[in-house]
Amino acid sequence: MAGALTAATATGGVFVAQSASAGTPPTGPGNIEVFPERDMVAVEGYAAQAGQTATVTVKRGGQVIGVGSRVLDSTGFMELNHDADGCFKDVTPAIEAGDTVEVSFSGSPLVDSMTVNSAKITEITASDPTAGNTNSVTIKGSYGSEVNLDRFAVEVVNPAMRDAGAIGERAIGWSPNEVPDEAPVGYTVSGTAANGGFEVTFANMSQEDQQMVFDGQAVALSWMADRTDGVEQQLGLTLAEEGLTGGGAPGCPAGPDGAKPPKSDYTVTWTSETEATVTWATATPVAGAAAVTGYSVAAVDQAANAGGAFRQTGYQTGAGATQVVLDGLTADAVYDIQVRSVVAGDEMSAPFALAGTVTPGTGGGDGGTGGDTTAPVLTATPAFNGTTAVIADSRTLTLAADEGTIYYTVDGSAVTSQPNGNVPSATAKIYQEPIPITAADTKVNVVVIDAAGNATHSSGVVSPKAAAAAVAPTGLTVLGVTGAGPDAAAPKGTISVGWNPVTDATEYRVRVFDQTVGSTSPPVLLSQYDTVVTGATNATVSGLPKSAANHRYVVRVQAKTPASPNFGPTTIGNTVYGVVPGDDIGVEVALYRTGDELRIRGTGTVPGSVITAHRSNAAGTGPVTNAVPGYPTATVGALDAGLPTGAWEIVVDPAPTTNPGTLWFKSSNGDVFGPVTVETK
Repeated sequence: MAGALTAATATGGVFVAQSASAGTPPTGPGNIEVFPERDMVAVEGYAAQAGQTATVTVKRGGQVIGVGSRVLDSTGFMELNHDADGCFKDVTPAIEAGDTVEVSFSGSPLVDSMTVNSAKITEITASDPTAGNTNSVTIKGSYGSEVNLDRFAVEVVNPAMRDAGAIGERAIGWSPNEVPDEAPVGYTVSGTAANGGFEVTFANMSQEDQQMVFDGQAVALSWMADRTDGVEQQLGLTLAEEGLTGGGAPGCPAGPDGAKPPKSDYTVTWTSETEATVTWATATPVAGAAAVTGYSVAAVDQAANAGGAFRQTGYQTGAGATQVVLDGLTADAVYDIQVRSVVAGDEMSAPFALAGTVTPGTGGGDGGTGGDTTAPVLTATPAFNGTTAVIADSRTLTLAADEGTIYYTVDGSAVTSQPNGNVPSATAKIYQEPIPITAADTKVNVVVIDAAGNATHSSGVVSPKAAAAAVAPTGLTVLGVTGAGPDAAAPKGTISVGWNPVTDATEYRVRVFDQTVGSTSPPVLLSQYDTVVTGATNATVSGLPKSAANHRYVVRVQAKTPASPNFGPTTIGNTVYGVVPGDDIGVEVALYRTGDELRIRGTGTVPGSVITAHRSNAAGTGPVTNAVPGYPTATVGALDAGLPTGAWEIVVDPAPTTNPGTLWFKSSNGDVFGPVTVETK
């Protein structure tokens, strides 16, 4: 549940909708939680995207190391690598500090992400057990410069502590800059955190409680931000659990440490009875796995000796090789050619898959059987046109043949060892998928060779389709709005927007204008809020002050492409509006006690704001104008120590005859929160 936003499209009126998160980190209620020790990711609170497929992408240094998808449940929750129902694809990434975890949705332009923090536990010790409440457990660990100690905590979780002993809680914890609401029971806690290290001691415990704390799951929590609307939520949360191990959960792919050395395809061209040219496609390991250090290529004689052993002849190459000539073979012997990748530690892959065998002597007119003299048919899309460059609209070249194996080069080198030959050159690559064309006038040499050695050559010049000119993005949508807060000198208002991607866009710029509602004058640009994003189709503009009376923010987005080095146009159709309230409010408790009272307790970010309760409109999308008759108002109190919010409470006593069901709440400073379902006790 979240504070509502006020927004409008260019063609519609003002509407009220529940806010959604957008950015790094998420702004709530949607959130990302990462458990790096378990290589697990949880996505929660995306109720607005319920039923959509959420895709989690893990990146390290900009490179994708893991991708997984799962449908969100009705609350907007899903998790990956917790059980076999939700797994990463192909390989479970070994998540570590500094990685970026991104979530996108099948039916929304929203993209949220977070960076994994480095705080972790390195040591847990216990004092020697003694009689009385004199026992302790000490937890030590480390953290990096990115960790903000205002957003850091150490916890121990053990449900047994709630049911036995004196502690009476399933979890206990410590945070450097947090003052507990009340003194702990059954233990004391103290700690320090400075210069990249922390130490926390839970002391004055009985032997029983000491054992339960020592046996519990210790966790270092660090997060990127707190909610600004009064709801307690740790946004972009890293939970480093001591003592757990990563890799694939049961039923999920192994982690990179458990990944097998990669395989690929290879071909064999027999140039004589005693020599074969072996060509293979580069083997690519899964993300995070050990790199390929070389290849093993061997010809295994299929005739066993008296002891049942098979002789093999071959070579080991470096990682950059894609071809080797097996020479010195025995005429008339039958060989099984095997190609394997080699990774660190000299571990080898399973044999590569054979893509084709060529025996040039078996075609007609060459002293062979005379059975096959038909050259294979080769096609290229786009079709070659001699030395005149053709344009690849998809920026790829697609090759096909009716039989045989296709080889190619894109560096201008020959594709066969002899002109118009049928033995691939040392620089030739086996064609496996469309070839990316990234440079103008790329010279491409192609040959397809069938099993009898018949070869068809072709060549041409290919250029990529020119980058598109920048156009105004479509589908611009307001994803969320948060309030400006109590300090007018340091406003914290935000407007989050998303849009559809523009072809070839390299950057987007979000621009904010101020406009008087109903005015025919052009809106006034507020260039200080220009926000540029790369590689995303959503952004959050921050630092906005509360919208003045009868004013609204106008938001537009521009794109930049290689063909348009300056940001392109915007259009009236590519415009949305947002009204930033002065505050954010939230509801923590809404209870109806039959015959007793109705009590609603919440928080707000601006002390003195007056809160009123409202029934839902007919559509259920927002509150009616007038407050509920007979319900008192509430006033937001002073900010609680160490928190950005103050409390407010509405009590209806005696209680109404029936539970009001669903309520909305308005603040005199502009925010709207709802819908809230009142619980009956």
